[in-house]
Amino acid sequence: MHIEQKHVQVIKTARYFISGPITEHTTRIVFVLHGYAQLAYDFMLQFEPLFSSDTVFVAPEALNRFYSKGLGGKPAASWMTSEDRESEIADYIYYLNTVYTEVVPANFSGHLCVLGFSQGVATASRWLHHSQHRFTGFIMCSGDIAIELRHPLSSKIEHLKTVYISAEHDPLLNHKTKNEVEQVIQQLNSVRIIFDGGHELHLPSVKQALSYV
Repeated sequence: MHIEQKHVQVIKTARYFISGPITEHTTRIVFVLHGYAQLAYDFMLQFEPLFSSDTVFVAPEALNRFYSKGLGGKPAASWMTSEDRESEIADYIYYLNTVYTEVVPANFSGHLCVLGFSQGVATASRWLHHSQHRFTGFIMCSGDIAIELRHPLSSKIEHLKTVYISAEHDPLLNHKTKNEVEQVIQQLNSVRIIFDGGHELHLPSVKQALSYV
């Protein structure tokens, strides 16, 4: 007996959060992609001190939800796993492109930035690489671009203004990972911001990064 794998596309309802209306005063739209086992609303709340009429934040939530503690605990979300990864990647790129089209006015000429945190960095890098939409900046927080986009480095990312934010004591970045990150940062000629902390979103560093992108 031969077991055959097949795929079928289905309709799925996703959600995103936006910090306010986009008006004639808006000069920057920032898409913020959360990390593993987070929810978009909770992630968005961390940016609240930066909300303003000229900077609008958009936080899409990953399509895959699960309970954070086995069969219970608070629900959380993940962008993907290694299982059937190509389909997962294609699904979230399509989803993020759909959010972009819905949010960004066709005549918007301001800054269009993507910020990824942890797992959201690899997710954001794939979106930037595969999307045909316009972007101006990329902020990488405590994560790295997708491995398949490093050698050779994605030309779409290479031409963006990039900032890399990392912590002095991030337990998820071992020596090998740090070396790989450093290679990418050098290739991108990224602005580097280091803060004293762990694996976390550091708002003062994000505020500083936004001034570059």
